Amino acid sequence: MNKFCASCHHKFQKEPGFFVGAMYVSYALGIAEVLATFFVLGLFFEKTFDLRMLPIIATVIVLLTFFNVRFSRMIWMYLFKN
Repeated sequence: MNKFCASCHHKFQKEPGFFVGAMYVSYALGIAEVLATFFVLGLFFEKTFDLRMLPIIATVIVLLTFFNVRFSRMIWMYLFKN
């Protein structure tokens, strides 16, 4: 992460432990992504839950992890913005 925002110069590093709450936001984002992936895959598979969906869902989780970390921190900062 950058130390400061390029446009508004907001300091990204808060007190120690500030971003621990962002882990809950990241969890919610992950669940939403898994559910969205599951429902989209449901259109392509005959069974409601096919075991062939698991590797695809796992791949989506792994690929979006880096996005979720930054995005959840950004959401958490905006919740406490003055």
